[in-house]
Amino acid sequence: MAQVLKDDIRDKILQSALEEFYMHGFTGTVMRDIARQARIPTGLIYSYYAGKEALFEEVLRPVRYDWKTVFREGAGQHGGKFDRLNEREMDCIRNLLAHRKEFIILMDKSADTKFSDEKEKFIREIEQHLKYLMKHKERYDETYIHIIVDNFVEGLLQVMYHCTNKEHALFTMEKLIKMYLYGIGL
Repeated sequence: MAQVLKDDIRDKILQSALEEFYMHGFTGTVMRDIARQARIPTGLIYSYYAGKEALFEEVLRPVRYDWKTVFREGAGQHGGKFDRLNEREMDCIRNLLAHRKEFIILMDKSADTKFSDEKEKFIREIEQHLKYLMKHKERYDETYIHIIVDNFVEGLLQVMYHCTNKEHALFTMEKLIKMYLYGIGL
């Protein structure tokens, strides 16, 4: 019975932290507000997490990927067609859509944390992946690739912010992916 209560409290803390970090970002969130929303004493949070940084990291866990590995694992799975992502990449996109608030926090609301440059890292990893996929091309414009990838990531974030229905979000994301992959000329 005690374990169930502990899990329930941990879930309340995580859900409250997710909402507070989503609304106020890392710097604007205070532990006292997380505790108030979870309806627990502030000190109880520290029984589960060492501090705000540890709690923030736990909130972001579902959307933290080693993108190099994701892209490397799926590199040969396109079958010569680049009008869609491979299954591994699509699994990641579906997971990001399922955890849209966490992804928004990671990309846009993690200033003053060790994750503050995640958006730039994500863009760089996609750029490297596209350059690898385009290695057979005689010429390609690195500036153009950067612009396309930067716009794609902004589009992905717009889907996360505005498409709260999962089916609509996935449909919109698939259209966005096709548009950018066709547009880059792979």
